[in-house]
Amino acid sequence: MRDLPLNQAAGLLGLAAPQSAQLLAVVAHGDERTEQPLLWRLSSALSELGYSVTVLDATVTETADNPGLLQLLDYQFGHGAVEADAPPWDVLPAALGLQSLCALGAKQAHSLQRLGQVFQANGVVVLYAGVDTMIKLLSNSDLHPLLSVSCEKSSLLTSYLALKRLLRKARLEPTILNMMQDTAQGTGAAGVAHALRECARNFLAYEVHPIRIDPAQDESQIDADMRRLATRLLEHALSLQGGQLQTGTGFELSNYRELSRSH
Repeated sequence: MRDLPLNQAAGLLGLAAPQSAQLLAVVAHGDERTEQPLLWRLSSALSELGYSVTVLDATVTETADNPGLLQLLDYQFGHGAVEADAPPWDVLPAALGLQSLCALGAKQAHSLQRLGQVFQANGVVVLYAGVDTMIKLLSNSDLHPLLSVSCEKSSLLTSYLALKRLLRKARLEPTILNMMQDTAQGTGAAGVAHALRECARNFLAYEVHPIRIDPAQDESQIDADMRRLATRLLEHALSLQGGQLQTGTGFELSNYRELSRSH
């Protein structure tokens, strides 16, 4: 073991908090054809920015042959099959592990603290989960989940319902991404995003300001856009150090006048 340096700063070294994982979130609202490629691009962008990345996929259940978050929480992580062309980030099944954390109920800080213990120095943890999980784990925090809108037929309905519940039940303000791929009929994500903006304004009293990324651009431009998106999300990431929540200061209540009204 290396000796500690003998200088005036030696005492301060012991006071420095260890580097903790930063938590990001991507909303799973039923648009897998758009969400999962977006998740891989986001993970790639974070890796290119120099972060080690772990994706907790709440849409996949842990098994003995494919262990994940549940086994990490139980300190019983096995050895799954490793693919030769695996990406430079880890993807862990997390459905059961997240259910066990959500089962702590009102002890939300304890859930995040437990997650922080598992990923103490792991760079960035990306939670890919539905709104129910985010309500139980992330309510009233400053984290901005990423909510994508695409030209899929069901995207308007599912994204609107996800937005409504994130705002009213979790008091979470999402970052909305408009994937601008137009269809042959001239409709697409741009039209869906406009409809989502109108629905949010009329029924939620909330102004939607989506970020736009055009999938038809060349790869270098898409990569640059994804790095900017990753940086923006990191600005509102949740530190897992000690599982402490930062409550509500980033939520623009002026954009949402009827939080207490329920449907």
